[in-house]
Amino acid sequence: MRSVHKSILNTAQGIDPPPKTLLDVGCGDGSFTRVLSHSLPVTFITALDRAKPKYFSTSTMGSFIPGSVDDLPFENNSFDAVTVSLSLHHWEDKEKGILEIYRVLKSGGSLIIGDPLLQGWLANPFLGRLAQSIDRGSFAATHELQMILENAGFIRIQINEIPNSFKSLFLITAIK
Repeated sequence: MRSVHKSILNTAQGIDPPPKTLLDVGCGDGSFTRVLSHSLPVTFITALDRAKPKYFSTSTMGSFIPGSVDDLPFENNSFDAVTVSLSLHHWEDKEKGILEIYRVLKSGGSLIIGDPLLQGWLANPFLGRLAQSIDRGSFAATHELQMILENAGFIRIQINEIPNSFKSLFLITAIK
């Protein structure tokens, strides 16, 4: 498991009381959703992505809903926690996605994001553009993401570098 996944998982496991419902936004192939499911046995996990993940089993993991973060198909205040693993930089409109997550989180709910940010060596204009081009994404600057989260209404925002990630991956946590 990658360091970003370990950081997200450790943070999710530290939520007290454990979340009863969790939305995994941008679940990709579903492999990390499976890890979340096994590590949080009392949590019902809903995975969301544009295409059905190949490593997803509704019988053991929860449910899969096709969709996009900028128009979440859920009612307000639906989830105790939301995780985003390495998909934030692929969102076309980060502000809209964060607002949608805020809408579906319950009061006091936790947001946990692991993603690259334009910080450290990625803040170098050439290296940052190169990395974004290779990854086909758009990395947010730390201050930009902080402002987006604050404007959405999140509190207790923390943005920390993930150890052993070549100073390129960050764990972002916030509370509704």
